[in-house]
Amino acid sequence: MKNKINLLIVLFITSALFFAVHLSAKEESPLKNVYDYKIYYDPPTPELLEKMTHYDMVIIEPVYYTESEIQTLKESDTIVYGYINTMEADTWNKTFFNQLNDNDFFYRNGERIYYSEWNSYLTDITSSHYQQLLADEVEKQIVDKGIDGAFLDTVGNIDNEHHQNPSVLKSQREGLVTWMTSITNKHPDLSLIQNWGFDTLSKSTAPYIDGIMWEGFHFSSIIYNEWVHDQIYKLREIRNQHGVEVFTVSHEEPKKSAEFSEANRFKHYHNQSNYNEW
Repeated sequence: MKNKINLLIVLFITSALFFAVHLSAKEESPLKNVYDYKIYYDPPTPELLEKMTHYDMVIIEPVYYTESEIQTLKESDTIVYGYINTMEADTWNKTFFNQLNDNDFFYRNGERIYYSEWNSYLTDITSSHYQQLLADEVEKQIVDKGIDGAFLDTVGNIDNEHHQNPSVLKSQREGLVTWMTSITNKHPDLSLIQNWGFDTLSKSTAPYIDGIMWEGFHFSSIIYNEWVHDQIYKLREIRNQHGVEVFTVSHEEPKKSAEFSEANRFKHYHNQSNYNEW
């Protein structure tokens, strides 16, 4: 009996140490001390690079940046994230788009899903070929340039496009986790921010990312929305459990939107028009 009690004590202490280390690692997230940030997707100029150094974090379109320019930002202690379109293939990115095969696109009723607003197509993250192409893009545009992390846009497409088909929803989430795991195993210091996909976050991806972004965080359109308040509660719980920082973006009502975001200890950014204008 004594040996059994001693074993239970050892197991308890081991478990406590594991969770203490886990929480400590999350507390040291690169995003914990980010307070002001900027999203900018056009090519930089020397003047804009200098302005970027005054932010805690910037999210950029990495294809426009050299390793030297990234180093300039990092020397000022600005954390840099590079944009990766995770669940869509942009036709403008011909180098990437031309490498895709038929199985890399998602089909509904035998047809590809096209987004005319962005001139892009919905992709299938369960495709091992697509996963490898996306991993290569992260290697080329993020890792090789010394960028701190990847901003994974369009993850919210998983929830938006597949919520009515539970089996497809499940497989897409599993595909995303498989891909995230392969990236973080190869590059354990690489940080990930996910855009939207709150249900996917809570059910699948929270252990793998450091941040979640909520675009369209406009005070008047969300303050009386019950769904919004449910999501805010869930995001606060996920932050407490996994250390996932919450970033919000508004294009309207800058003061009220910022105050509401900051009241929930989220990190807010107001953008006047679009991310291609400084």
